[in-house]
Amino acid sequence: MTKAEIAKVIGRPALLEQTAEECMEFAHVCLKIARKLRGENFTPAAMPLLEYELHEEAADVINCIDTLHSDGILDYDRISAIAAGKMDRWSERIERQ
Repeated sequence: MTKAEIAKVIGRPALLEQTAEECMEFAHVCLKIARKLRGENFTPAAMPLLEYELHEEAADVINCIDTLHSDGILDYDRISAIAAGKMDRWSERIERQ
């Protein structure tokens, strides 16, 4: 089944909900890795497992984003233009520190 077909079958509300859930799972793994790297708020999870989970959740988020694009909710050209501006601002903030 293609991403466009998946979007049509499950519908936009469910697709947006799933995307939000996957983003939260990705954020959770990012936070856990940050805790591990700092040695704060101990987590027994080993880095190889956390790195695997990070990649797994990133793949889920990417699939959802691609499906949103296939359904016409997201436009990659708009995203690229916005991302370029945000990267410039991020870089400028870091340089000012």
